[in-house]
Amino acid sequence: MVKHWLGRLRGPFLYLMLIGGLATLAYFAPMWLRNSLESFRPLQLEVAPVQSLTRFDATEGGTPAGSDINRPGTTAPLSNRVVVVVVNGLSLEDAELLPVFQNERFKSISTGAYLFTGPVQPTAPALVTLLTGATTDLTSGFTLDPTLPSETAPTLEQQFAQFDHLLNSIKRNNFTTALFGTPEWYLALPPDKLDYYATFDPRQPSLDVADNAVNFLKKKSANFTLVQLSALGRAQLDYGLNSPQTLEARQNLNSALVRLTGDEIDLKNTTLIITGDWDNSVKAGDRWTVPLVMAGQAIQPGEKTWGRQEDVASTVAALLGVEIPRHNQGRVLGNLLSMPALDRGEKFLALVEQRMALDTAYRLRLGLTLPLAVNDPLAVEAEKNVKVARQNYRLGSYDGIEGAVDWVLRYTRTDMDDARQEWFVEARWQRAILGVALLVVPLLLLLIWRSALSLLAAGGALVATALPYGLYWLEGKHFAFNSSSLSALQESSYWRAAIGLLVGLLIPVLGFDWAEKRRIRRRGRVDLTYQQFADLRRPPFPLARLFTACLLMLLWLVFFSLFVWFVWFYWRFGYFLPLTDQPPLLPDHNASFLQFFAVSHTLGFAIAMLVAPLLLIGLYWFKRRLRGDRLDEDEEQDSLKAPRPMPKTSIIKA
Repeated sequence: MVKHWLGRLRGPFLYLMLIGGLATLAYFAPMWLRNSLESFRPLQLEVAPVQSLTRFDATEGGTPAGSDINRPGTTAPLSNRVVVVVVNGLSLEDAELLPVFQNERFKSISTGAYLFTGPVQPTAPALVTLLTGATTDLTSGFTLDPTLPSETAPTLEQQFAQFDHLLNSIKRNNFTTALFGTPEWYLALPPDKLDYYATFDPRQPSLDVADNAVNFLKKKSANFTLVQLSALGRAQLDYGLNSPQTLEARQNLNSALVRLTGDEIDLKNTTLIITGDWDNSVKAGDRWTVPLVMAGQAIQPGEKTWGRQEDVASTVAALLGVEIPRHNQGRVLGNLLSMPALDRGEKFLALVEQRMALDTAYRLRLGLTLPLAVNDPLAVEAEKNVKVARQNYRLGSYDGIEGAVDWVLRYTRTDMDDARQEWFVEARWQRAILGVALLVVPLLLLLIWRSALSLLAAGGALVATALPYGLYWLEGKHFAFNSSSLSALQESSYWRAAIGLLVGLLIPVLGFDWAEKRRIRRRGRVDLTYQQFADLRRPPFPLARLFTACLLMLLWLVFFSLFVWFVWFYWRFGYFLPLTDQPPLLPDHNASFLQFFAVSHTLGFAIAMLVAPLLLIGLYWFKRRLRGDRLDEDEEQDSLKAPRPMPKTSIIKA
């Protein structure tokens, strides 16, 4: 008796075990995936020192005025000192509504820009972008949860050790530097690159930090001063965007900016730049932008323009006349600066040389051929534009240089993106090979097994897996990394997975009778053994077969989940499993979104499969009720259970 019931419970026990395994995998998958994405280390790009394009030998007419032979790559300084104020969590709304920015005197001497940031909003890694001009494509270091950074993400010290930055360029010119910020920023920067510094608690009121910075600028000063005001961002993270603490921090920030923009700092000899590093109020799907406000020496007041966060480093380098950081991917915000035509041409030629050297080093690091080596028409045209701009500079025609090299700057940025895509093509071929290999195994099993019920279960699982993508697309969303926050994606994945599974269960329901008839035809209607002869009977309701269909569908869901996991996750380490010590591949943001999309719905499938057997049985029962099925009269009955006719008796009369 016990053995009989154990045999009956074997199927449900295996079913629950599979659901438990799938749910465990789905629960830990986002964490493992996040650790993998954040474990990418910065690329070690060996960029040669920039040689100024404004230098000429004797055969080309000598050295023009304004160039510096001893320090190639440097330009004439536009400002005596530059003060960069970084406000953590400063939003576009703050820049529009803070009273300090509405002051008519300040508006008459200032200008600004809207800066695009990276695809994710990190807190501390924005410091790397602001000082190096490099995006997260090079530096990595982004974290998907700024409040709880992953231990696998590279530290700020590791990123600054791999990339050239503003402090290096400034110290190469023997200029002085200063920092007023949190201990986190101080510890991230090389200590030998700071001449003066003062650290404050992240919750220290902004006015206290501003007072110390203003007092320093009045007494000692430095050529480059970095001021970090972190109280507003800390209040937003701790208490919320609209909390009383955040409102108080915003009011204190306004007082601090009033002190920094007041008469105590001589803006005739100082350039003041106020910007943010991230905007916590921006919702997923919106453009990631932060404000930039500039005032003081060498600033051209006017309307705001658009730019990128990596433009800050190259603009500061142009203001100070120092060498542009070698890993800079931005450009000089020349339309915001007031500079002579000679200086403008000199700075943009220096920027072109730096960007071309970075593009070459990037392609060599990825193991790709150089565009000029294969006579790329765009690369050849870029080279011609550089020659024309350099020739115009030599002849004293400076006005058209910026327009000539602007096309080159756009090309070098596009070429680096193309290099990433070219490199991704090779990785995607590896992913395709792995995907085909994983799909061949179950297809071979289907051909060998030739089970119609298993085929229906595979079709249902495939529909259930693919339908959430269609539902997401019907919502009007895009499969891009910043189209939805991870928390919102995980919260909405349950109902999409449930709908997908419900539609997928309709396939076994509709094709179940066909599968049963096909199974009978395969068995044959004549057989000498009782077991297969008894199988010809149609039971009143096929509970066991329906549960088998649900079990097979669960197995296919497990397979598709593992398929997505291996194809989308492990491909970052090479062909197959990460058996070697090679570093992970470049992060592909849109592919990363698809990975999170897939693993987020897996947990929903695991939960929904708990009630799937009851739902499948209910749907099939409802189908039979609608069809009015009864036990067919012409169906062959079990001869052993058929009623026997009563024997005829005869009465014998005596």
